[in-house]
Amino acid sequence: MDCAQTSAHGESKLYHYTMELIDYTSAWVKGEVFQGKIMIVLGLLFLLGFIAIFRSQDEFVRGLLIPFGLIVLVLIGYGGMQVTVRPAHVAKVESLAQENPQEALDKELAKSQNDHKVYSNIVKVWPLFIIAAIILFYLISSSYWKGFSVGIMILFAGMIILDSTLHHRLLKYLDGLNHLAA
Repeated sequence: MDCAQTSAHGESKLYHYTMELIDYTSAWVKGEVFQGKIMIVLGLLFLLGFIAIFRSQDEFVRGLLIPFGLIVLVLIGYGGMQVTVRPAHVAKVESLAQENPQEALDKELAKSQNDHKVYSNIVKVWPLFIIAAIILFYLISSSYWKGFSVGIMILFAGMIILDSTLHHRLLKYLDGLNHLAA
């Protein structure tokens, strides 16, 4: 839809168009925030595991320390960003949509298409790290490095799950934006 078009009902169409854009954005942000909260809770649980690993004297278990630390950082760091930063995105889109709905849609569409490309490519990279960790597990005899490789497998399996859910939600948002752009 071209927002520059005018008709007898042009103002109400523009209002409806703007509200749809805000509704799609709000739904996407609510999903992002909810996932962020889940990530923070999981991060805290992994932090407990990290503390237990830190106290362990077993070499295999100690090998899990670095990957678990990374898992904690990703879950709490990215989850925290989702919870604290994403809600402001709705206000930003709403403000721009009220000034210039077409520009707001174009910006959201471009950003979402770029994010889609990133998610589509990164999901191909994580399995390579898992494969490398599996190879490391079988090539190395040290208990520490076996634990490290298992931790890396867990880390990147989690990254696949995390990015897949973020990507799935983004695709729904992108469909809504494309519907508006049509």
